[in-house]
Amino acid sequence: METPPPTKPVEVAQEESRDLRNTLTYAGMLTLVLGIMIFASSPVAISLAIPPEQTSLMAIASAGVAILGLLALWRNLPVRLISQVTMVAYTLIITLTVHYTGGPVTPMPALYMLVIVVASFLLGRHGAMLIAILSIACYALMLLTEYSGSVSLIPIWGMEIPLRERGPLLVINWLIVAIPALFTAQLSGILAERLQDTNAHLRESEQLQNSLTHMIIHDLRNPITAVMGGIDLLLMTMADQMDETQKHLLENTRHSSQMLVELVNELLDINKIEAGKFVLNLGTVDLYRLLSESLNAIKATAELEKQHLALAPAPEHTTVIGDEHLLRRVIANLLSNALKYTPANGTISGSLTHEGDSIVVRITDTGPGIPEKERERIFEKFTQVQEKHIQRQGTGLGLTFCQLAVNAHGGQIWVESEEGEGSTFAFRLPVAGPQSAEVNLRSV
Repeated sequence: METPPPTKPVEVAQEESRDLRNTLTYAGMLTLVLGIMIFASSPVAISLAIPPEQTSLMAIASAGVAILGLLALWRNLPVRLISQVTMVAYTLIITLTVHYTGGPVTPMPALYMLVIVVASFLLGRHGAMLIAILSIACYALMLLTEYSGSVSLIPIWGMEIPLRERGPLLVINWLIVAIPALFTAQLSGILAERLQDTNAHLRESEQLQNSLTHMIIHDLRNPITAVMGGIDLLLMTMADQMDETQKHLLENTRHSSQMLVELVNELLDINKIEAGKFVLNLGTVDLYRLLSESLNAIKATAELEKQHLALAPAPEHTTVIGDEHLLRRVIANLLSNALKYTPANGTISGSLTHEGDSIVVRITDTGPGIPEKERERIFEKFTQVQEKHIQRQGTGLGLTFCQLAVNAHGGQIWVESEEGEGSTFAFRLPVAGPQSAEVNLRSV
């Protein structure tokens, strides 16, 4: 019995990497823009006695830290190590920024709190506490060096502050920064841990649900196959002893069983693709041939429903690199969907166009169309467009499978529809095929 392997460690690593990447991207963009703004407003900064060169340099240094962090992520260095180094670097840069913008009289120490909050989500409560302690120590060292005269205080607004006479006030100033920093680290760390625990429980519940669903679906295939085998045996050995009604009932039962098997296979394939465990069997695929054969396969059904089929002429290029079995099922699902919604005397048409380095397959029907509110969710699992005149409602998995299969090939699928004017389902596939035969759509 197949059971999907646990994916929690991979998912956690991907989430941590994504969170750090987003943090560094936003921090880099923000500080780079800030540095440009400071440099551009240098006359104002000079009037406040704030050195624009040093503050611009601090902003550019912050952007540099973000760029180096993103490069380290690209080189697949440990995410936690990158988080620790970048948080320490930002703490040191903030300390220098505080000094260059007035020391104890600047509001810049609030930036310490921002770094501590970010650290709580990237490094957890203990990591946030360490960053808070580092921030407090750096701020204390800065005040001490300014108090001792080792470095000169930069008096913003032109205010001269005799630090040697304000020692107690400096201690109070330090406590005003230190106490909120410790509380921020503790509270944000607790909140981050609770969110992480909640996410872990949700992930475990989802994994358990998926495993159970996978097991049940997989085990359904054996009894259904046994039923089909029994029906085939009856039809082969006792067909002469049955009347037409009995034969018709058995054939309908076998057809329904076959539909169940196909549904089970579709569910299993969807689970595999979503779990990143599906491997494409890549080869050269003639999409026009698949479309033509699929239209021929539904010809008898379309004639019974008094529906017309049409196939546009083939373009010059019709082949792509892909999984022929999977792409055949995509086209079959889209045609089945068109059959279901096209009324009597309606038309179902297929076409192929070569556009740049891609080939686009379009399947158009003259059905009732899809309401605008339904178009954004029709590719979701178990979603169906409800129409009163539709007698053959499906499972709501066909379009989900189509989207996952097309995405696995590096393509896109979409729908164009107007109420009362029919629908066109189209998917685009790169001629060169997917970058890899191993499908992993976790980030999609």
